[in-house]
Amino acid sequence: MDKLKKNLPTPRSKRRVFIVCIATFLISLLLLVPISHMSCEPLPERQDGLPDALEAASRRPFDGVSFENLNKPSTDNHVLILTMINPSTVRYLADFFKTVRKLEHPNLSMALLIINPGPTTVHAVRQHIEHTRVAFPVKLYVKTYEDSIMSFILTPGKETVYELQPLRRAAIARARNFLLQSALESKHQYTLWLDPLLAWFPSTLVQDLIAVDEDIVVPNTMIQREGNEWGHDKRNWQETELSISLSKEVPEDFIFMEGWLEFTTHRFLMIDMTEMENKVPLDGIGSTCILTRASVHREGINFPAFPFRHHIDTEGFAKAAAAAGYTVYGLPGYKIYHTGIPDNGLHEDNL
Repeated sequence: MDKLKKNLPTPRSKRRVFIVCIATFLISLLLLVPISHMSCEPLPERQDGLPDALEAASRRPFDGVSFENLNKPSTDNHVLILTMINPSTVRYLADFFKTVRKLEHPNLSMALLIINPGPTTVHAVRQHIEHTRVAFPVKLYVKTYEDSIMSFILTPGKETVYELQPLRRAAIARARNFLLQSALESKHQYTLWLDPLLAWFPSTLVQDLIAVDEDIVVPNTMIQREGNEWGHDKRNWQETELSISLSKEVPEDFIFMEGWLEFTTHRFLMIDMTEMENKVPLDGIGSTCILTRASVHREGINFPAFPFRHHIDTEGFAKAAAAAGYTVYGLPGYKIYHTGIPDNGLHEDNL
């Protein structure tokens, strides 16, 4: 019995064993916690709300995983130029690319959509680009519409038929969205739509439109004939009380087409405001030249190919943008010039 008592641990030895166990457990926990978490100070916050340590950790390479902080403000104002080409406009591209080449903005890239190309259309477009030696990246996209309705409304001659304009503009809106969704990248802060039949615009066009500091901005597109100046893009307009009341009297799916003698809309057209030097709010815009903050498109505002408040394509785009809270402005006194050559539609020919 005495021998058994000697082998039993004393209260002091019990406390020593307990302390050793606790110490071992705590040391094990400390070894499992990352050193960065041992500090009592919070991680520094940046203006974009992302801790520096977290971003640095996220940039460590992982297979198939990349990281981009969309909260980080960009200062380079990268602009994506978007242009749609059909075979009938290829012959005029030499002058167009010469004018585009003179743009002075330092951060540009360009995307071209060639619609319903002929056998040599793509080669001809590439030849024009290479001959002009455009100083920024250019990417070509090709799209052929094979369904019967699209083929019918985009054939030569249909562009002058008033009754077919809603279908034709819807087809163009589809093509416009196809190019936009294919070409827009996260580095782009703005998009600039340019008509390939534009004859002249200033080399400072991009900077000038950005400086207006609005979500969507359009200049005033004119044409010159025998020393006289005429308005070209009639789809830049403001609503009037009469035009608004008229829109309430038509069916819900009725589409207003501006600039046609067959239907008077009673709106104020920007081509009639050339003496105004300040920017003016617009309710509809045309397609010859449009500068848009890329965030407008990223948040879902594109070119409707269906009636939106009685409008489609670029005019519907302006209506949708305004409905979403974005600003749409025009510059009546800032003029650019169109060749005045009619666009023969998006069709196939011998090119």
